[in-house]
Amino acid sequence: MEANLRHRKISCPNSAHEPQEWDPCSAWKEFRNGSELAFTAIYKRYATDLYHYGERLTSNKEIIEDSLHDLFVELWRQRARYKPVRHLKFYLLKSFRHRLLKNLRRNKRIGDTHEAVVSLSVEIDWPDVEYADAQRKFMEESINGLSEREKQAVLLRFYDELTYEEIASLLSISTRSTYKLMYRALEALRKAMTAVAR
Repeated sequence: MEANLRHRKISCPNSAHEPQEWDPCSAWKEFRNGSELAFTAIYKRYATDLYHYGERLTSNKEIIEDSLHDLFVELWRQRARYKPVRHLKFYLLKSFRHRLLKNLRRNKRIGDTHEAVVSLSVEIDWPDVEYADAQRKFMEESINGLSEREKQAVLLRFYDELTYEEIASLLSISTRSTYKLMYRALEALRKAMTAVAR
């Protein structure tokens, strides 16, 4: 299993919402009981989203892939020791973030984190809204104009669909601070869009 995972090529198709029949709690339980099928299903379900999240933290794709592989290898090795989790995607995001930042520090490339966040070209499929190319470009530039924390909060909220409590835990800030962070970010985006509409 570990050998197959180590040489698995990570693909990055567009993320899609999980179908209603997908039950992460059941999949996690079966995985903890030693089901390779459940483990593979979890990998296929979340690996792409984790990879994309890694791209927001560093431009070093090699370290992203190594961290992702290391995470799932470790999950499989320690499967019997894990406890039930309520929100599997959040749990994996937090675990992956910790491992990725640790690997970046180990490779003395933590500066890539800030560089990548500043230069990130964001592509978000906002619900029920169609932007022309010029409008979409402006929206991406507006998001890139936010502070690093604001940008991460917006992406975690609207792209990864995390709750404010989960975002707070992931960014190591209070829930109250997360609300304030999101308010400032959305207010800045609203003003930018209002200025264009005039």
